[in-house]
Amino acid sequence: MRTIIFFDVDNTMYNNTTGAIPNQTRKLLFELSKREDVVLGLATGRGMTKLSIIQDVIHLFTYKVLVNGAYVLKHNDVIFDDPIAKEDLYEVLQLIEGSPLTIGMVGIEDEAVNRLSETVQNGMKALRGLSPKVDPNFHHEHPIYQLWMFADQEQSILDMAKKMPKFRVYPWHHGGADFVYPEINKSFGIKKALEKETDYRLICVGDGANDIQMIEMADIGIAMNNTRFTELKEKADHVAPHIMEDQLYDFFKSLGLI
Repeated sequence: MRTIIFFDVDNTMYNNTTGAIPNQTRKLLFELSKREDVVLGLATGRGMTKLSIIQDVIHLFTYKVLVNGAYVLKHNDVIFDDPIAKEDLYEVLQLIEGSPLTIGMVGIEDEAVNRLSETVQNGMKALRGLSPKVDPNFHHEHPIYQLWMFADQEQSILDMAKKMPKFRVYPWHHGGADFVYPEINKSFGIKKALEKETDYRLICVGDGANDIQMIEMADIGIAMNNTRFTELKEKADHVAPHIMEDQLYDFFKSLGLI
């Protein structure tokens, strides 16, 4: 039986505060990649081009579940592709028109915000490697797989989410959140990725609200201790040390997973 391990990127595999992959995490990934009985995958809210922050390890991953499950690759082959319908996108843009909220539109190769604000700039600082351009017409030329929303107060985003029943909200910091279709999430993307796989054990590692479903469905779910989401820890089988402690290799070894 093979073991398939999916890692979240931001603040799980990659430390957004230091701007680097922790040494033990790097060691863990390279050692796991050498084992014939292990297959590596990543599951992230990012699109492909925004994975440059992990460019020196990305070749280790067989599966890539991107934009929270809306786009899935095996090696370089697309095996699932589900952009947001144009009519649903226009509905959201009309809804926020005249409000102080800012919308980000995420494609696979690029992304843009409808306007720039201090809130957006502060939000982007939390996710290194993301510098969206300002283009309110970005959706006319690009398939959109995910929406961002920015506000000074998280409650403003949650209140707006109630007016958007076609979408599910995943807060990622106090001033920003992802919006995707309710059926689209990392666990859904992982299931699409693994449809032809048989006889495997699934391990998932993450820290965000958008990791809850994949942690719950995994045979072994691991939450990072740096998560701010209590539910993630409750769903997990194990809690790994805070990313700042750089102990992920030792943690996997203590569980007999390497």
